[in-house]
Amino acid sequence: MKIRFIKKIGILFGAFLLVGISLLHSNMYAASIGQRLAEPEAGWQRYDETAPFLYYTGQWTKAEAAVVGDHYKNTYSYTTDIKNGKLHFTFYGTKLRYIGQSYLNKAQVVRIKIDGKEETFRQQGTNTYITLNYEKVGLPLGYHKVEVSFDDAMLMIDAIDIDEDGMLVGENTPLQLEASGGDRQVTLKWDSVSNAESYTVKYGTESGKYTETATATKDVYGNFVIPGLTNGTKYYFVVSAKVNGADSEYSNEASATPQGGGGQTDPEQPTGNRAILVVTMTTGLEKEFDLSMKEVNDFISWYEGKQAGSGSASYAINKHDNNKGPFSSRKDYMLYDRILTFEVSEYSK
Repeated sequence: MKIRFIKKIGILFGAFLLVGISLLHSNMYAASIGQRLAEPEAGWQRYDETAPFLYYTGQWTKAEAAVVGDHYKNTYSYTTDIKNGKLHFTFYGTKLRYIGQSYLNKAQVVRIKIDGKEETFRQQGTNTYITLNYEKVGLPLGYHKVEVSFDDAMLMIDAIDIDEDGMLVGENTPLQLEASGGDRQVTLKWDSVSNAESYTVKYGTESGKYTETATATKDVYGNFVIPGLTNGTKYYFVVSAKVNGADSEYSNEASATPQGGGGQTDPEQPTGNRAILVVTMTTGLEKEFDLSMKEVNDFISWYEGKQAGSGSASYAINKHDNNKGPFSSRKDYMLYDRILTFEVSEYSK
């Protein structure tokens, strides 16, 4: 009995020792606020302060390190513009680190808002370069909007660290794209983009490969329907915004599978949501298409956009069941400068 008791004590001691070593090992290399962090730690990736999608307002100065190695990639940026000097960006991930500097002439109060919730940190202190000034972990996986400002002295940034599989996102990029399947259709919604002129949706049946394109007006981002899809087939979608005539980066990819609704009207048959589009060409030729109202509105949006000076020179109209031969689809490409007029005759409900 005594020998067995001693043996149990030895096993428990070994288990506690193993746990203690594991905890010590897990924290041994975890940086603390105020420490130098010359390179990102495992599980993190670093963006230099010059990276695209880091946006600065007010007066900022980009400087080079006086001594090689004092700053990440030997550059840093700073501002003394207390009233207007701000940094803002959006990232996808769950955690964030602000890499700056600790020095006597730096800000005592730095304000950082993440998704509108404000916290503070400081940069004033003992001189340390490439310093971990702030850390936030445990955010829900998704997009997070960040704004950094300050109350006094000087604000400096060297870099930011986020999840190793996260990313910075352009300010005009549509966020939070979601897709839900219906009968032969998918409904999309995403966060609106300020000053967006229109949105472009790309989709296909393979992740990362988009073979179809649809145009959405600036007002339909909350409920945009892609009709004419195949039930039981999974589709993948991304969306970009057009701002000042330029297309943004694509959003996150969303997917959905249309499912039969049972007894619902065939979307390819005339209903109150369909119309006849007749396009008269400059040659006098008339082209007639039986389309959904979404397709008609997409065509009108393209035409009006091109009339305003933006957009592609041609537009593809799907001919649907007018297909002949062993083709998966047939499209009629309309040239803007060849269109004389067009007429829309909507079916009665």
